[in-house]
Amino acid sequence: MKRVYVFGAGVALGVAATRRTRRAKEAAAAAMKAKLTPSAIAADLADAIAELGNAVGAFASDVRQGAINRRASYRPLVDNSTGAVVMVPPEALGPAPEPVEPRIPGGLPPTRPTPTRAHTVDPDPAGSSRSAARRVGHRA
Repeated sequence: MKRVYVFGAGVALGVAATRRTRRAKEAAAAAMKAKLTPSAIAADLADAIAELGNAVGAFASDVRQGAINRRASYRPLVDNSTGAVVMVPPEALGPAPEPVEPRIPGGLPPTRPTPTRAHTVDPDPAGSSRSAARRVGHRA
């Protein structure tokens, strides 16, 4: 008797599983069929274009914010030839200017070290192809 009961339960479960999978297969086929209609394709295409537009907008916003941040780091500089104030990026100016030392009225101006200039001498002013060691008579 127990075997008949187990056999009957197995048949019932097999039938239920078969029906459920058939319904799922039919639903998937209907969904696929509905997805291949012109209106569904147009809706998918519209969604894809909207996503692309949002991505391009986000990229443009990031670029705009980067330009604003970059512009905020520029420093004003007076152009010597025209006298106009131009905005220059910090890497074009070099190091920041030194702070101005307060002066005592009637006192001497603060002393600053004079920059030394390195003078270079052209070892071969005539432009010959011989090296300086050979001109002097030494062997290299």
